Amino acid sequence: MRGRLLLLLLLLVVPLALVACGKSKSSKVKLSPTASVKQAAQKSSAASSLHMALMGSVTVSGQSVVLNGIGDFKQHDGTFQLDFNAGGLSGTVNAVIQGTTLYVRSPLFSDALPKGKTWLRLDLTKQPKAQGLDLTALAAQDPAQTLARLSSLGNVKDLGTEKLGSVDTTHYRGSLAKPVAGQPEGPFDVWVGKDDGYVRRVQFATGAATSATRSLITMDLSDFGKDVTITVPSAAETADATTLKIPGLGG
Repeated sequence: MRGRLLLLLLLLVVPLALVACGKSKSSKVKLSPTASVKQAAQKSSAASSLHMALMGSVTVSGQSVVLNGIGDFKQHDGTFQLDFNAGGLSGTVNAVIQGTTLYVRSPLFSDALPKGKTWLRLDLTKQPKAQGLDLTALAAQDPAQTLARLSSLGNVKDLGTEKLGSVDTTHYRGSLAKPVAGQPEGPFDVWVGKDDGYVRRVQFATGAATSATRSLITMDLSDFGKDVTITVPSAAETADATTLKIPGLGG
């Protein structure tokens, strides 16, 4: 149970490492719904930092996990906390991302860490494939990758104005023109701030209703460009994942 749950959580945490930037552009011309979403995605990607709140549910081979998370991202670095509940078993996963290195802390594998170590370190350029983990199915939850996919939406419809908290937004709905395995198959719902033009919410599903692996994710974005401090665990606190035998990580 612990090994399978750890695998589910890694499927969610690891893809958060690829935070990227784009170029923004603005226009006073009335844009089509498709162009409006694309422009909002580009502007949001170009922000120096952002805050993300994530809510979702993931099912893998009949096992369901309910998730709630918050994270702050700055360029290629970020911090993330994920709270999970799986069949009555609940807990928290903390993650720190620095470039292509991911640091993860969780009670799920604390017993397997050497004495004095509290963080697990994974090299994202080597770890996923080497460990045999399929990390593509939920990669779209990464803010940067999600924003990038919005530029590929087709048949986008304007569903009208909606208020998210204190922010007035325009609600759009579209679908990927050419979805591929591991990417969302259903529609993307996108809420764009009417005053600032940032993407404020994205909701999407991965996998068909009958698929063994499927998820429903809602991602709220805010605090664009605000100061973010990323504290990376020291070498004294971390253990290399390749040297440990942890269920779900090749151990």
